[in-house]
Amino acid sequence: MNHFEIDRFRSLTPMQLPGIICPERLDSIEDYGDYVLLTYSLENPVPVLEMLNRMEDGMNLSVLYHVVKEEGRSPGHQCCAYSSPQSGQMYKFNAQTGTDGMVDTIYVHVFDSLEVMLEYLKDDLERHKLTGRTITEMRYSTLIADFM
Repeated sequence: MNHFEIDRFRSLTPMQLPGIICPERLDSIEDYGDYVLLTYSLENPVPVLEMLNRMEDGMNLSVLYHVVKEEGRSPGHQCCAYSSPQSGQMYKFNAQTGTDGMVDTIYVHVFDSLEVMLEYLKDDLERHKLTGRTITEMRYSTLIADFM
């Protein structure tokens, strides 16, 4: 994995998402070869809609989906947003809530290949189509066009 991308993320993102991505709240870094997973805990949990708005406004991330889980599953919301390839950054953010609708943990995937990132985004979109009631979902064709 290219550590330049990780270092760039860790230095710039706290300024773009203050109170969400805090260097001192980084819980773990796991290198999976194709990407690195950074797990951040939030000192002050935020509502899922605020989280999505801050990711869109603060980092110009594109929302891939926002789902409310169906009954019978763990209650709460799941969402995913990613950085556009045109930004020169390759990040995917995942968050989920409990029954209170508050996000307290953010999972950030930092990729070093657009091809790998696109495959993970496609898989993530497919995996969450059937998990609950869709609030927002990017069309598959729009996702692919973003990478062209």
